[in-house]
Amino acid sequence: MQAAMNLFALAAVSAANLHAPISFGFAFVSAISPVDEAFDGKPLDDRPDSWLVDAAVFAATSATLTITADLGELDVPKSFRQAMRSPQRDYWREAIAKELAGLLALETWEMVPASSMPPGANLMHCHYVFAVKRKADGSIEKFKARLVADGNTQKHGVDFDRVFATVVKTSTIRLVLLLAAARDYNLSSIDIRQAYLQSLLDPNVPLYMRPPPDVFPFDQHGNPLVCKLRRSLYGLKQAGREWAALFSSFLTSWGMTQSTIDPCLYVFQTAGSVLWVCVYVDDALIADNDPELRARFVTDLSARFPTEDKGELKWILSVAITRDRQARTLSMSQELYVVDLITKFGSFLDASVTRTFDTPMEEGLVLSSADQPEIGSEAHAAMAASRDVYMSLVGGYLWLANMTHFHLAYPAGQLARFLTNPGLPHFRAALRLLAYLKSVGSRPLVLASNSARGLDTYVDSSWATRFSVSGCLIFYHGCLFHWFSKMQKSVSLSSAEAEYFGAMMAARDLIFVRDLLTELAIPLEGPSVMWSDSKSAVDMSRDPVAFKMTKHILRAAEFLRDLVARLVIEVRHLSGRVMIADLLTKAVARVIYHELLRLFDAYSATGVVCPD
Repeated sequence: MQAAMNLFALAAVSAANLHAPISFGFAFVSAISPVDEAFDGKPLDDRPDSWLVDAAVFAATSATLTITADLGELDVPKSFRQAMRSPQRDYWREAIAKELAGLLALETWEMVPASSMPPGANLMHCHYVFAVKRKADGSIEKFKARLVADGNTQKHGVDFDRVFATVVKTSTIRLVLLLAAARDYNLSSIDIRQAYLQSLLDPNVPLYMRPPPDVFPFDQHGNPLVCKLRRSLYGLKQAGREWAALFSSFLTSWGMTQSTIDPCLYVFQTAGSVLWVCVYVDDALIADNDPELRARFVTDLSARFPTEDKGELKWILSVAITRDRQARTLSMSQELYVVDLITKFGSFLDASVTRTFDTPMEEGLVLSSADQPEIGSEAHAAMAASRDVYMSLVGGYLWLANMTHFHLAYPAGQLARFLTNPGLPHFRAALRLLAYLKSVGSRPLVLASNSARGLDTYVDSSWATRFSVSGCLIFYHGCLFHWFSKMQKSVSLSSAEAEYFGAMMAARDLIFVRDLLTELAIPLEGPSVMWSDSKSAVDMSRDPVAFKMTKHILRAAEFLRDLVARLVIEVRHLSGRVMIADLLTKAVARVIYHELLRLFDAYSATGVVCPD
């Protein structure tokens, strides 16, 4: 069996160098690159058992392809065949060799005869996922190839049980960044290489997978072999959960406390030293005020997992970080992400959307399900080619709205309601938003903390549609770090009711924020102020006024009223003319949109929004 494993691994790594399938007995001779040379020249019988892993590691480390600025038309391949036909095939071959080297070194699977599989066992396919990792300035850092199992064929209760795994909330990331900037903490990041492979699978739940693309291994008798997985692999439904549990176990055993509010935030605070870690799958953001403590943590982490220390934070989750430590300010920009989005989909902008727009949506536009084509109709067939484009665009908008561009939250949320079956009006609105990004894509989210300000919330709701839309902005020390634009789940019978339900939704998020600050040992003095432009909603938050009109929302009303009574939240009135949260509730007029953006910038700089 060991010989069979060696033969398979030889074929697997050599697959990175071939355009044709590999089979038993195939002689491969090439001298294209160091990757090829590492697997060339020795008869199988002359190779010791450890030869293959050594060769794989040598191939992955000896390839010295230099990434140049000019790589021609760079399209990320969607399959192994596309990668092998790509002008950048040498880079993709090197990336595949490195991936397979890591898989083999970790003994991710063992080769077993296909005939040994239990009757009815699931045999998964696998494929490569390719990506280009860029630096903050847009230059290419490396080409990546990841072997992914097709876990979509796994069966619940047979191949897996629980799958839930979370990542750090973007609001937590922004809060940690603004606190670190205000307190002049060090900011850095690390990356765990092949993170999912670090977890061992339950041996009592065997998982079988076909060999990697273009590899067909056989034993000495010509019988086909399959991979019996020993470790978790990307694509498995339980992979994220297994890795999260393993990494969490390490962090807590190191002495960190896991947040009960955001489970992907870990806190270590002792004797004036602070170390905060925000975990996003295999990436981690570190904030600290003690370089020696941080160095000890990274050393211990590297001894347990293959860790890449990226040093000072410049780039995280497609966001460029620019910091002025002397001024204690920090800005987050997704300009490069916007440029990539426009470059990728700019060709779909037709004559109606070629001009520049300075608002994200047409004034008063309400996207409706009535504009969705009937399935099977000619209109539905005509939109077939546009559906994938629409989904990709909206996915990009949602990521922008979730990270830095709060003013995209309403249009992105509305477009997302029609992902499965967009109509022509929805597609045109998506393209118009792309044209708008041309003028605002470089707008950063600036975090300039002012300790004289507290925790302020602005909330507004629109009663213009059947289900009202509520928007919320939460600031700490004058820095926006949390927001939402959500459609309410019930029909409101009045504008006051819609406003009150919006305030209740904001109160839930405000409690989350207050608890998060408490876990970070940030003191809060007095109630947090919530601004609403509805006097009726303000009154209802304090007393059971207009009982006849509001008795049907009594239970919901008690939630916010209780928080107000306990001095956790104080709801105040603000004129609708200066309610900046209105940006997140509807498609406002152009003049109003820019005035509200101006007020937002003014508040960020001075803390003044002209309250009544």
